[in-house]
Amino acid sequence: MTGKFRYFLLLLCAVVWLGNSALAGEISEVSVVGEGEYTRITLASDTEIRHGIFSLAHNGQRAIAIDFPDARVGTSAVTPAPTGAVTSYEILGGGIAFRLSHAVEVSRALSIGPTTADPRHRLVVDLVRVSPVRFDREAAVDVDRRAAFLSGEGAGPAEAVEMAAAEPASRKRVIVIDPGHGGHDPGASAHDLTREKTIVLATSQALKTKLDATGRYTVHLTRSDDTYIDHEDRVSMARNWGADLFISVHADAAGNSSVSGATVYTLSARGERRVDGTASANGWQLPVEDGTSQEIVGILTDLTKRETKTNSSIFAEMLIPELAGAGPIVRNSHRRENFFVLLAPDVPAVLVEIGFLTNRADVARLSSQQGRDRTAAAIANAIDTYFAQAAGHTAVN
Repeated sequence: MTGKFRYFLLLLCAVVWLGNSALAGEISEVSVVGEGEYTRITLASDTEIRHGIFSLAHNGQRAIAIDFPDARVGTSAVTPAPTGAVTSYEILGGGIAFRLSHAVEVSRALSIGPTTADPRHRLVVDLVRVSPVRFDREAAVDVDRRAAFLSGEGAGPAEAVEMAAAEPASRKRVIVIDPGHGGHDPGASAHDLTREKTIVLATSQALKTKLDATGRYTVHLTRSDDTYIDHEDRVSMARNWGADLFISVHADAAGNSSVSGATVYTLSARGERRVDGTASANGWQLPVEDGTSQEIVGILTDLTKRETKTNSSIFAEMLIPELAGAGPIVRNSHRRENFFVLLAPDVPAVLVEIGFLTNRADVARLSSQQGRDRTAAAIANAIDTYFAQAAGHTAVN
C-alpha cells in the first residue's frame, strides 16, 4: 500500500475508528480468499458484528472498508495473507480497509450466527469485479452513507445485506465422488493396457474410505462398479443427493509421454454460458416458493451461480497444493474447461485429472495402492480444509 493511500485511509478512518473505547466484541479472525472475479472476506467475532461496508477511492486507488464501531480486531487474531482482489489490508481500531487490485462491489453480505461446532458470529462478504467507473460512482455516494452510519444515523448499505441462519452443526456435508468413464467407455489406456476407468474407480473408492473414516461426511459414488453412467445422470445424482461438493475423478493422456502430473479443472467462461440452458433442459432449476416473481428467481439464480463458481475455484486452489504433496502436478495446474459434469448451477464442482496414463511413472504411481492412497489423502485433506474454512474454524486432522 502506497504511503499516500495509507495516509488517505488514516484520515478517513482514524477518528471514527479510534474514538470508541466502549467496545462490545473482538474480531478473532480475518480471512480473505478469492480467485479471478470473485473474492470472499470473512470476519469472526465473539458477538454479532454491527457493521457497515463502504467503497473508498482516492487518486485511482481503491479499497473496501468494513466498519464495526462496537468491536476491535484482537491482538491474537488469525490474519492469513489475502488472495483474490485484495492485495493487503489495514487494521485500524474499529474497522478494516481492504486495498484492491481492481474495482469490485459487494454482491452479498451474510451474518451467520453461532453453531455448536463454532460458537462465533461470522460476517461473510462476497465481492465481484465491476468497472472502475461503477466503483468510483459508488464510492462517491458512500461518503455520505458512511458518515451517517458512523454517526449512528444509518445502518450501512442495507441493499447488500441479508441474514442467513447457519445450518445445524450436526449436518454432515455431502460429498459426491464421480469416477469417470466406465462400462463401454474405458477412457484413456496405458502402455500396459491399464484403463482409466479402472484406475479412477479404485482411487475414488480409496477417497470414499478415507472420508467415511472421519465421520464428518456423507459420501456417495456415482458408480461403484464397471458401469457407464451418462453425464446428465451424474450431475442429477449429485443434485438429488444434496451435494455440497462434486469431484469428478479422471486420468489424462498426452501425445508426449514425458508429460506427467495432476490437473484440476473448474468451469470455463464458455461453460458458464451453457449453465442456464443445460439446467433448464435437465430440470436442474433452483427450488423456489410458488408465486415468486421471475425477477426474484433470476436474482437468486444469479447469486447461486456466482457462489458456485467462487466456491469451485476456492476448492480448486486448496486442492492443488495438496496434490503437489502427493505427486507431480502440471504447470498451470488450475485450468478451466467446458466439461458437462461441471455445469450444475448450485453444486461446487471440480474435475481432477490425477495423472497421465501415457506417462510410465504416473501409471506406476496410480497402479499402486500406496500411490492411490496418497492421491486420495490429498483430496481428502483439501476437502477438510475447504469445509473448515466455510465453518470458520481450523481443520481437524
